[in-house]
Amino acid sequence: MTSLRRTASLLLAAAAFSLGLSAGAQAQQKPEGITIGYLNLVNAQLVTKALGLHEKSGVPIKWVKFGSGGDMNRAVAANQVDFGGVGNPPFTLGATRALPYKGIFVLNMLGPVESLAVRSDKNIKSLKDLAGKTAAAPFGSTTHYLFIAALKEAGVNPTDVKLIDLSPSDAVAAWLRKDIDAAWIWEPNLDKIVKNGGEIFLTSGEMAKRGYPTWDVGVVMNDFAAKYPDQVVAYVKAECEGIDYWLKHPKETVDIIAKELSLPPEDAERMMKGTTMVPCPEQITKDYLGTPGQIGQFADTMLATATFLKDQGRLPSVMDRAGYAAFIDPSYLAKALGK
Repeated sequence: MTSLRRTASLLLAAAAFSLGLSAGAQAQQKPEGITIGYLNLVNAQLVTKALGLHEKSGVPIKWVKFGSGGDMNRAVAANQVDFGGVGNPPFTLGATRALPYKGIFVLNMLGPVESLAVRSDKNIKSLKDLAGKTAAAPFGSTTHYLFIAALKEAGVNPTDVKLIDLSPSDAVAAWLRKDIDAAWIWEPNLDKIVKNGGEIFLTSGEMAKRGYPTWDVGVVMNDFAAKYPDQVVAYVKAECEGIDYWLKHPKETVDIIAKELSLPPEDAERMMKGTTMVPCPEQITKDYLGTPGQIGQFADTMLATATFLKDQGRLPSVMDRAGYAAFIDPSYLAKALGK
């Protein structure tokens, strides 16, 4: 009897060991390819892309450019990307609508790189002067959120402005046709408007000081993360390497940004100054993502953004803070940093 029990125990132990090896091997598997959706923005992800930092993992990388966070959300819903990037309003919209992703690192904090530009010859001296005029912003984006917030703060009913949904590139085309009088978009398209009769009226950096911070966050699809957790850590490490390069090699980064966006170096340098890169160790503090056990202020921003979007009729309901915090996962970044 004792012998039988011993044999059974050994068999169970062997089976458990085999299963453990199988699970460990599965976690170490690499995907056949990775699709990265990236925003056409001035940030360190362009450095990561240009230096081929993700390709060092040995997995084929497909880069797909998107014009806005709203476009990225649609790609997520259609299961077209493995990783992506979205600003806080589209991320909040996606979370409330239960899109299958998690925010895993901070792409950038937004400043003058996003701004409201108005026609110089329209004598627009205050936001109230936009009443009756036509303006553009990509709906569901950071700039759309800030545009509405700025109008309300100035006592202007947003319905008094004919605000139309245009991507940054389409906004430039509409501007050149003189179809619009103002646009809140981001670089490099913002500069095209300024150089064609526009002037900067209000920046996203100024709105942050008024209590409306905006940021872009890198996201991973839930299914991908479940299948390839080690690959997600490797992905975040590569992004952190790109951020470090931006911070430590500004001159070389200017050349990279200029080439990636087909800009003169002086324009690339100016646009870089309008974007804040957050060093990865700072990202897992309370001011940003927080830690796996205590999600930081990004969850508060999402809740405030959701409340605002609901008031504007963009969302049917709002989750509590815990609901939004559940869409932020700093664990991959913590592992990438050896925390």
